[in-house]
Amino acid sequence: MLRTHVAALVLLGASAVHADPPKPTAPPVEQKFCPVMTKDEIDPKESKFETYKGVKIYLCCDTCVAKYRRDPAAYLDPKFVPALAGVELPKRGIEQQFCPVYRDKKISEKDPSATYKGVKVYFYNATAKERFEKDPERYATADVLPQLPKK
Repeated sequence: MLRTHVAALVLLGASAVHADPPKPTAPPVEQKFCPVMTKDEIDPKESKFETYKGVKIYLCCDTCVAKYRRDPAAYLDPKFVPALAGVELPKRGIEQQFCPVYRDKKISEKDPSATYKGVKVYFYNATAKERFEKDPERYATADVLPQLPKK
């Protein structure tokens, strides 16, 4: 009988030792690109940043800092700032997200705009607006201008 109890204790102890170890948590995904000029890389050690609900939003240059400060909601995007995933974000004021001329640059409802086919189109800057107005058909596509009337 003593052997049975010892064997049971050995088996019990062995099962505790061989239990699945805790799964490691994935390291946080770091921000790599500016949320305004979305193809410009940032360096967390060198780049300027703003903070939203405790999350650092790194920006590539003073122009992007100024654009962010004017309308933060336009640039709070977990695709570009992974630390924002799961954070409650304010709604963007407009459906359009990118400039039709400089397609890697996000826009805000406070940026320059023009009316095209009865809808308001926003641009990264005045130069982009001028280029668009010279040849709108070149730049006006539904993938970047979701507000265009559907065909």
